[in-house]
Amino acid sequence: MTAPALTHVDRSPIEAALADVHATLADLLVAADEQYAALVDRDRERLESVTRQQERLSARLANAEARRMALLGGKPLNEAIKSQPRAQALTASIASAVALLKEKQSQTASLLQRSIELTDQTIKFLHRLVTPQPAVYGTRGMAVACQSVLVDSRA
Repeated sequence: MTAPALTHVDRSPIEAALADVHATLADLLVAADEQYAALVDRDRERLESVTRQQERLSARLANAEARRMALLGGKPLNEAIKSQPRAQALTASIASAVALLKEKQSQTASLLQRSIELTDQTIKFLHRLVTPQPAVYGTRGMAVACQSVLVDSRA
């Protein structure tokens, strides 16, 4: 994610707002990577910390977006920046950052879903191991149902 380097003096108000959006998205991308790594490492404390950071960044992004919308005054973005090539470059970079962020969030959600499913299967398996099995009546009277941990397809 690269954007043109602008000094604060050279920027129009809309460029400044777009630069804030861009910078916040860059921070969110870093946080998304950290979140994924925390999930892979099963580090709950780090995951919670990253999640809190993402919440702060989301609030910062909402503020930057609100400022951008106020500066547009109801005009479409493309119309407002058509004479500002640097703002156009920022907009393109923001669009690619948003797409990348969505991809990273999808990967993290998929990993989290797989982790939840695996945990659920583990809990069910352990529950079957520790719960006494009901008695089974056969032709020779009462027999205890036998399950093999290695053979039982439900495990």
